[in-house]
Amino acid sequence: MLFTLFGDYAHPRRRDVPLAGLVHAGEALGLSEAAVRSAVARLAREGWIVSRRDGGRSRYGLSASGRSLIEEGTQRIYERRSRAWDGAWCMLTYTIPESKRAERDRIRRQLAWLGFGAMGGGTYVSARDVAPETIALLRKRGVHSYARVFSAKLVGPGEQADLVAQCWDLKDVAARYDAFVRHYEPLYKRDAALARKGAFEDSQAFVTRFALTHDFRRFPFIDPDLPPRLLPAKWPGTRARAIFGAHNRLLRAGAFRFFDAIARPDFA
Repeated sequence: MLFTLFGDYAHPRRRDVPLAGLVHAGEALGLSEAAVRSAVARLAREGWIVSRRDGGRSRYGLSASGRSLIEEGTQRIYERRSRAWDGAWCMLTYTIPESKRAERDRIRRQLAWLGFGAMGGGTYVSARDVAPETIALLRKRGVHSYARVFSAKLVGPGEQADLVAQCWDLKDVAARYDAFVRHYEPLYKRDAALARKGAFEDSQAFVTRFALTHDFRRFPFIDPDLPPRLLPAKWPGTRARAIFGAHNRLLRAGAFRFFDAIARPDFA
């Protein structure tokens, strides 16, 4: 919840948020004050947010590492690759020793974020040009000496579709997109009708947009962002993204008015 709040609201506004405002936002979302305070303390301990004192009150904002994480996530959520795919795969191979197993496990989770799928035997491929990000990740985790990154093209045997099927379960990803569409398409139509009548409250816009973004934020972890030529016909991710974009635009103004109110320095 806090990452969504800071990423979707505080960071674009370049504002810190008083603890009372965070608690109020949590209450609007059905979370207890104790749960919000505990989460704030945990993110501060982990270095994602920092506390500042303002007139005897605590205000919280993103740290440098928190901003970096949010900016990367925002790009994946709100922006799509527009370049044509030239058939080149970013390929990673590694032989990370058992003594660094913890780092290996952390890297695997982050590779999915970069669009990598596992071929097996410590080999991963991504249709996105993410070599610089991959090398930076390997260096950050201290395992770059055990890995190599290539730009490669498939020449056979088999077709590109065979490689995609080997590395990703697109049927599962499609099912999740379908579920998102079934849930949010009716809500979008409802909210559009309310907005036309001028009957949509800012708090309602905030809560609905929060759920919308929170649910859509999961897709960059499971969707490898493949170019259209590698996707099945009538890919439901296209429809899901269109609904997300339209619903987000509808809710944005009211949701930000709610946030601006709770982010005031004197909010209590």
